[in-house]
Amino acid sequence: MKYNNKLELIETIKNNANSFIKEYSDLEETSMNKIDEEIEYNPFQMLAFCIGWMDLVLAWEDEEQKGIQETSLATEWKWNDLGWLYQSFYDKYNNYSLNELINAFNQKVESIVDLINNLSDEELFEDGKRNWAKTNGKDFSICRLIHLNTIANFKNFKSKIRKWKKNNK
Repeated sequence: MKYNNKLELIETIKNNANSFIKEYSDLEETSMNKIDEEIEYNPFQMLAFCIGWMDLVLAWEDEEQKGIQETSLATEWKWNDLGWLYQSFYDKYNNYSLNELINAFNQKVESIVDLINNLSDEELFEDGKRNWAKTNGKDFSICRLIHLNTIANFKNFKSKIRKWKKNNK
């Protein structure tokens, strides 16, 4: 996860986002909540998870810029026990149609790209440039947290949605 510049990061985000969201183009609205015992998430949950994490990154940056957030929102989170957070994503997007979810996903990706474009290279790539990018006493770069909350999720869930689709033909 080393990016040489903003353009490389943005292109990687866009490519992985497009590859992931394309998997939803042939899904039926009625199958979005179908559970497959082999896969941890249903299609709705996978999409809400990705949207929710992007939403958090954007909210953290917005709050820090407004002076609302002085420390990491995640300081006290137990990273191995985030079921409550995922449930908040599912609850927030529960009444969205498949098209609305796809639109929300695409809008969040564009907002992440806008965020990247508005940051200096120093802010984006150097550790410790945002309070929200600190957790458990460690400083991270905004780039690293954006990668983890976009590209890593898109790749992970692309394989899961493909497996879900294969199992539910």
